Amino acid sequence: MGYTFTFDLSKLTQTLFKEIAEFSEKEKITARIGDMAVNLVKKFDVDKITGLSVCDSVTVIEDLINANIKNSLHKKHFLKTNKRVLFLPHCCRKYMDSRCKAEFDPETASYLCKHCSNDCQVHKATKLANRKNYDVYVLPGSSCVKKIFQKNSYDGVIGVACTEEIGLATKILEQLNIAAQSIPLIKNGCSETRFNFEFLKRTIVGTK
Repeated sequence: MGYTFTFDLSKLTQTLFKEIAEFSEKEKITARIGDMAVNLVKKFDVDKITGLSVCDSVTVIEDLINANIKNSLHKKHFLKTNKRVLFLPHCCRKYMDSRCKAEFDPETASYLCKHCSNDCQVHKATKLANRKNYDVYVLPGSSCVKKIFQKNSYDGVIGVACTEEIGLATKILEQLNIAAQSIPLIKNGCSETRFNFEFLKRTIVGTK
């Protein structure tokens, strides 16, 4: 869903995200998602740590659970894929101005990381993915996905994005019968957004 608020879950313990992943791999859990989200918000003090209302905290956790459920459903298919690509959001760049040396490719409407900052999440993710033979695109939005697939053929996708963009991209990929794994942002907004790098790493190396 689209959020009317910003959030930052980066200060929460990693145990929260592990419990979300474990819960998402269980069978017949759809009816319990709301209850589980409420329990996690209370257990990990999500509202107190983030400053969000309880209602907004539950919404964010529910969306993370749903994204993880999708991952669980598509995981076996994804692990069988051969040619994979990583999509990263451009808002995760360390700099959103001329200090970022990423090159924009008008043919794919995406950026190519030039590794100008060692502590940039895009740099670290691109470096890791390239070592595992992934192509990497840094995207302004999910609308670029179709354009990329018109030029290249991939059967496996990892996408880092907010849950709204994940939902839009998932529909496109399902229509193309392409297996995907998503990494939801844990800090949203138009710049300085963040994702769980360890979660991405486990997904890339196939141990998630």
